[in-house]
Amino acid sequence: MSPAMNRRQFLRGAGGAALAIPFLPSMVSRAFASCSDPGAIPKCFFAIGTGHGGIWGSNMYPSDSLLTQSMDYAGQQVRYGNLPAQTSLSPTCTAQALTPELISKFNVLRAIDIPYRIGHHSGGYLGNFAQTVGTSIEGTDASRFTTATIDQIIAWSDNFYCENDLNALMTQRSFCTVNGDLSWNFASPATKSGNVVPMPSHTNNLELFRYFFDPGTAYNGVDVHIIDRVKQSYARLRAHPRISHGDRMRLDQHVERMFEIERKLQVVSQLQNIPPSPGSDSNVYWTHHSFRHDPEENRLYFDLMNDVIVAAFTAGISRVGTCYNNVHFADQAINDWHGQVAHASMGADVAQGWTLGFNQGTFEHIMVNLAEKMNNVPMSDGTTLLDNSLILFVQEAGQTTHHTGTTSYPIVTAGSAGGFFNTGLYVDFGNQNITYNDLAELNASNSAIQLEHPGLYYNQFLDNVLRSMGVQPTEYGGFTDYTTGAATGGYGLHHVDESRAADYAQARTVMGDLLPVITNGS
Repeated sequence: MSPAMNRRQFLRGAGGAALAIPFLPSMVSRAFASCSDPGAIPKCFFAIGTGHGGIWGSNMYPSDSLLTQSMDYAGQQVRYGNLPAQTSLSPTCTAQALTPELISKFNVLRAIDIPYRIGHHSGGYLGNFAQTVGTSIEGTDASRFTTATIDQIIAWSDNFYCENDLNALMTQRSFCTVNGDLSWNFASPATKSGNVVPMPSHTNNLELFRYFFDPGTAYNGVDVHIIDRVKQSYARLRAHPRISHGDRMRLDQHVERMFEIERKLQVVSQLQNIPPSPGSDSNVYWTHHSFRHDPEENRLYFDLMNDVIVAAFTAGISRVGTCYNNVHFADQAINDWHGQVAHASMGADVAQGWTLGFNQGTFEHIMVNLAEKMNNVPMSDGTTLLDNSLILFVQEAGQTTHHTGTTSYPIVTAGSAGGFFNTGLYVDFGNQNITYNDLAELNASNSAIQLEHPGLYYNQFLDNVLRSMGVQPTEYGGFTDYTTGAATGGYGLHHVDESRAADYAQARTVMGDLLPVITNGS
C-alpha cells in the first residue's frame, strides 16, 4: 500500500468489514495510552468567528482598571486581573446568562497580535494565514504557505482521538456550522497532501444530527458492501501500468476517504443510547423571510444548533467543531454589509452600532449559550464538559476592517481544556513602553478607538491551543518566516510589518513557548 494507507488501516477495512485483530500493547502508539485509562476525560474544541472585525477597543475589552497585577515576560510587562462577576464584561462581551461561575471560566485576551495588514481572509482565524483574497500577503503571492487550520490538526491527530474513539465512539472527526470557511484542510488529511480546501458545513440542526448519529445519510445511503466493491476496483486500477503518479495520488486520496466512511459506518452500527432526534427544525427560522432582520429568530436558531453540538460532544461522536457566523443579529436587513457597515459608508458611529450588535449577539447567543449548556453537563470526576473543553471566539480583524493599522487580534475563550488554561482573567500582553500611532487620527476624534502596543504573536496562542488538546509540536512544526524562510516556532507562517519587526524581536523568540499567566499546562 502507498503511505496514504498504513497496514492497520488496511486490515481494519479489508473485505468491507473490520477484522477482529487482537489488541497488541507493544504496537499501540503513545497517543493511544490514554484509552487504557477509564477515568480519562476527553476534551472538546469549538471555534467561533465573525467577519470583518472593526470593534473599537473600548467596545471590545473590559476596563483597564481590572489590570491590577503584572509580570515580566519577553522584555515587557504583562498586565492582568480577574474578570468582574457581572453580566457585562464589555459592550461586546455582554450576556444575561453570565453568572459568576460561568464568568470564572472565561478569558478576554488583548495584544495577542497579527502584526501586519492581513486584509480580507478566512484562514487567519485558525492559522491558515495565507488564505486571504488572492492568497496575497501585502501584495505578494502566499499560496505556497496555505495549510490546515488548527481544528483540523486536532481532528486528525493521533494524540486527540484515541483508538477506542476511532473504533467505537467517533463518527465525525470534525464539523462546521453556518459556513465552513473558518476550517481548512488538505485534500488528503492523513498524509497532509493535495490542495488545501474549505470544509463542508451544516445550517440545519436535523441535518447536523444525522451527520453525527446517522452518517450514512450524508453519503446517500452508501453501505459497507458498496465500499467493498469500490476497494476492489481501486486495487485493480492502482495496479494498471498506464496510471500516472498524479492519478495514483488522487486515487489514494479517494480511497482514504472510503476507509474513513467505512469506519464511520462501523462505529454507528455499534452505538447505543443514541439521543432522540431534535423535536424542532431550525429551518423554521433559517428559511423564514424575516430571519435576516429578526434577532430573536437568530437567537432561537442558534439555540437549536447548540443543542445538537452539545449532544455530539457529550456522546463523543465528534469533539471538534467551528462556526463561521454570518448571521448579524440585526433588526433590519442590510444588503451591503461590507460597504455600509464594515467600511462605514453609513457613518462611523452608526456602522459601529451594527458591528457591535453583530459581535455581541454572537458572543451571547452562540458562545455563552453553548458554554452554559456545556457547563450543565457533569463529568465523572465532578468537573463539567465545559471544564474539559475550549471554546474560542475571534474576529476577522481588530479595531479596523481588514486589520489596517492594527495589531491586536481580539480573543475570548471559555473553558480550561482540562486545566491547561487558567481562567476568569482579563490579560493585556501589550508593551506599554511602545505606542503605535496608526490610529491616532481616528483616536483624536473618537477615544473609543484606542491606540495599540506591540504584544505577543497569535502564532504562539494557536500553538498553545493545540497543546491544550494534547497535540504535540512534533506533529505540526516546520513553519518558517514569510520573508526569509527561517524556521520559527508557533503555529502558522510568521510575518510582521517591516517597520515593527524590532518591536517583536523578543516575542518571536518565545513563539514556541507556553504563554504566561493563562497557561497551567505542559
